[in-house]
Amino acid sequence: MHPTDVDIEEEFELLSATIGRFEALREEGPGTLKVRADSVSGWSVEQHLYHIALATDLAFRNVRSLVAGKGRLIVEEGELGDEAAAVLRDRATRRGVAEAPRMVTPDADVDPEFLAMELTGIREGLEKLRGSADAIRRAPHWIPHQILGPLSAAHWLRFATMHANHHLSIVDDVLAAARG
Repeated sequence: MHPTDVDIEEEFELLSATIGRFEALREEGPGTLKVRADSVSGWSVEQHLYHIALATDLAFRNVRSLVAGKGRLIVEEGELGDEAAAVLRDRATRRGVAEAPRMVTPDADVDPEFLAMELTGIREGLEKLRGSADAIRRAPHWIPHQILGPLSAAHWLRFATMHANHHLSIVDDVLAAARG
């Protein structure tokens, strides 16, 4: 999957809708946020939301760094591997395959005010990136992902969308399992 295969505007719309769902879940309060279903996930709903806020912020930082052409993680050349290309193309993320890096692993107890602040931050980050669609398409360098390998700015945006939707699916299953 070449970076130009990513429809930047579509990614913005899909991710915006997913963030909206996360914001709505947060607004439902502790009755929803504290729900757990260990048969589905070891994390509560709010832990998934917190993880997504942190991971999406990290992905956005990588996109901004690649657009600016500055950052210690940037590699001049890269190539998307076949498996990574298939994952990004098909938006297929298998559950339980990867473990969240420590920097985006939620605490056992999530501070509701901090969660609100983080979700607001990714909403604002997304809106700021919308003005950089052409620069995202043209960004020539790569930043490695821990599992997928080198990703372009467009790939990082697709990853953020795909990853957020992966966790939204898990949250939906947690809530369904808890409701019986």
